[in-house]
Amino acid sequence: MSSTVCASASASASASAAARAAEEAGEEEEDDRTFSGEKEWFFRKRALVVRTFEDFLEAAIGGVITRASEDLARWVSEDCPENHWQGRHCIELGSGCGLVSSTLLKLRASVVATDLEQLLPHLKWNLGLNADKDSERNSVEALEWGDESARKALRQKVGEAGAAGVFAANCVYSHEAVTPFLEAVHSISGSETLALMCGIPVPPASKVKQDGEGDTACFIDSFLATVPEYFDCHLVAVPGGAEKSGRADKEASAVYPDGIASSLAQAHGLTAGALADGIWLLKLPGNAPPSWIKPLLTLQARGVADS
Repeated sequence: MSSTVCASASASASASAAARAAEEAGEEEEDDRTFSGEKEWFFRKRALVVRTFEDFLEAAIGGVITRASEDLARWVSEDCPENHWQGRHCIELGSGCGLVSSTLLKLRASVVATDLEQLLPHLKWNLGLNADKDSERNSVEALEWGDESARKALRQKVGEAGAAGVFAANCVYSHEAVTPFLEAVHSISGSETLALMCGIPVPPASKVKQDGEGDTACFIDSFLATVPEYFDCHLVAVPGGAEKSGRADKEASAVYPDGIASSLAQAHGLTAGALADGIWLLKLPGNAPPSWIKPLLTLQARGVADS
């Protein structure tokens, strides 16, 4: 399956939508953090320390650690078997500040962190904060998901078997970005690849279309409608527990109108917010998750997408 979305237009639209989403979510996501300066992130009961530098003024949403990035980094470091990522080739899409990539570096993986060209200097700096001196286990590369030649080049880098792990946190900011994103993941996946994504932002209330007007209202609906064209999709974790995800129940119907996410969540005793905040494993059709992963729910693929 080939994308019909222009790469540059998709990247621009995603960046603009990201900025809007960041502004809209400011009150919820800010907590007691600042948007500038170096920070330390502690995992494995403080045995694993990851350093990052955030700079919202220079890198906008790409310069801020999102909650989804923290959740995915924590899951990668604490919920996977000991030494699982050591020596394995991993790729992060939409890396931003590179918290997930930096965590993988600390876990001794070989990492390629990707994002838009203008974000690479900041990303490279952050990986350098966490890499061993003279380490050759990390690199940064520009990647626009809709660029087929760039996807093929990345696949050649990881080899015929595909990457061992593909990671993405909070990086799908528009309906139009869903297909290029999934095609990018598909292009670097093999039968053993664990493709893990976390966090699908809620669009600003002013952008949500109600009563069936036009496109699917929420990004999570677009994702769930499209992902079975490429992958078997497994919800493997809801960070903090399902009861702490998404919005309060009284607000849920306004934020997540009736749709795929709401229906699927209700059928499994969850909320649409839990699906949006959750960690998803994408596997090529017919390839089961490893035995140590126990999915909360699974969406089977409808067919196999072309490479």
